[in-house]
Amino acid sequence: MEQHTIRAGFIDDHDLMREGFAYRVQADARVNSPPITVTRLAATVDEFLALDAEDCDVVALDLSLEDGSRPGDNVARLVAAGYPVLIYSAVAEVARVQDALANGALGFSRKSDAPERTFAKLRLVAAGETIDDQELARMIEMDQDFVRVILGEREQECLGLYADGLAKFSVARRMGVSEQTVKKTIERIRQKYAQAGRPAGDKVDLFRRAVEDGILPPVLPLSRRDRR
Repeated sequence: MEQHTIRAGFIDDHDLMREGFAYRVQADARVNSPPITVTRLAATVDEFLALDAEDCDVVALDLSLEDGSRPGDNVARLVAAGYPVLIYSAVAEVARVQDALANGALGFSRKSDAPERTFAKLRLVAAGETIDDQELARMIEMDQDFVRVILGEREQECLGLYADGLAKFSVARRMGVSEQTVKKTIERIRQKYAQAGRPAGDKVDLFRRAVEDGILPPVLPLSRRDRR
């Protein structure tokens, strides 16, 4: 039975990194399976999405690009286009990693990791799996700049329902309270996040905070393979 080849994209603003990534993928494909082939290389997300090239099953994305784009925005754009994303970066800046994970990245790999470890993660992400990285979890937990917000059970329930897409009146019906109560609860939640230095001025921000705090799971992108 013929094995499916995983088509990978790589977004990094350094030419040598892109060339090195493609070369190492070729070497890995000769000894590990399913084989991975690089079909798109780009310096920015704009360039990647504009390329007239073969599609991808997974994208490895550098955490910090020279165009100044925010990791979470980059991930969100790729996820919206249907690409599973693995963050691939030299430095694990906790705030940037959290931003990327909150917007749907399924895992993180350091550029200093052994290539076979990174490619193993690429295979998992291409299959739509979220990578359970205990080292990364400990790093985030120990970050002193990340102030956790304490929400009561009903506040968590309200945030989860509202940030997941329900309108306020639907949240009220689900929780068995008035819409005015839901409005006040959401405002109180926003104030708590603002006081912690983690603003949540709109619904998108509330969704990010809910993912960061484990109230909602990251959005799992639909595999491009499933769209064919």
